[in-house]
Amino acid sequence: MLQVNHLNKKFGELQAVQDLSFTVKKGTTFAFLGTNGAGKSTVIHLLINLLQADSGEIIFHEDMRQEKIGVVFQSHRLDDAFTLEENLLLRAQLYGMNKFEAEERVKELLEVMNLTEKRRRIYGECSGGEKRKTDILRALLHHPSFLILDEPTTGLDAESREEIWLFLKKLQADFDMTIFLTTHYIEEAENVDYVVIMHEGKIEVEGTPNQLRTDYSKTILTLYSKDKKDLLHLLIAQSYSFTNENNSFYIEIENSKEAIPILEQTKDLISDFSITKASLERVFLEVTKQIKNRVR
Repeated sequence: MLQVNHLNKKFGELQAVQDLSFTVKKGTTFAFLGTNGAGKSTVIHLLINLLQADSGEIIFHEDMRQEKIGVVFQSHRLDDAFTLEENLLLRAQLYGMNKFEAEERVKELLEVMNLTEKRRRIYGECSGGEKRKTDILRALLHHPSFLILDEPTTGLDAESREEIWLFLKKLQADFDMTIFLTTHYIEEAENVDYVVIMHEGKIEVEGTPNQLRTDYSKTILTLYSKDKKDLLHLLIAQSYSFTNENNSFYIEIENSKEAIPILEQTKDLISDFSITKASLERVFLEVTKQIKNRVR
């Protein structure tokens, strides 16, 4: 669907994007992760021609045209004085739909996002969740096959975030839509198809979530000792690889099931235990730690 080759962009002395290359496959969800200032939004602005690259290539599939791209920006872009319905009708007509086509499309989208009963609410008086849902519908009016979401759920409550993602996943399943996502909510990228972690305009690591969890994050069994000395001796005797801090012992395991025999052996020597599963959040923290160590 999209191929980016050696993309570069500077703002004065700031190198916002540095030799960036990646591929987005059709029908997948592709996630850019990174802290504020990593260059995520700059990449989006380059993809949709709001900015021009200093060098490099942005190549969409030969059947893709700019009008088949939908974009949801970080900030709200609709008119505060109009209702939700009026905002969407206006944008639909800007896409070249006649009045009847616009009304039918807006009606359809409001229904699937459960906003029909709220269609006459003034946009400026709506909640953050209602505004964001309407922003997404605006980006879908022209049936795009490539949807760009720039931190689409920032500032929303957990219920609104879940509702939006259920809707987006259904869209993708029904219409084979490709989704390009930037987010700083790491958990939102747990179930995407491919992840890129950026730092200062460069790709630090990339891969499927499973690949990144395997390479950068481990499941950790933590044992909280009642008797530190005896627990230490037992773990050494059983040849477990572990680290120790105060009364806590940390053991890397491949999966939660591996904890069962360890807990059976140590149950009389521990006061409690916990299992921290490998996650993208732990991957992100590990990569961030490596970056900090590198620049010291």
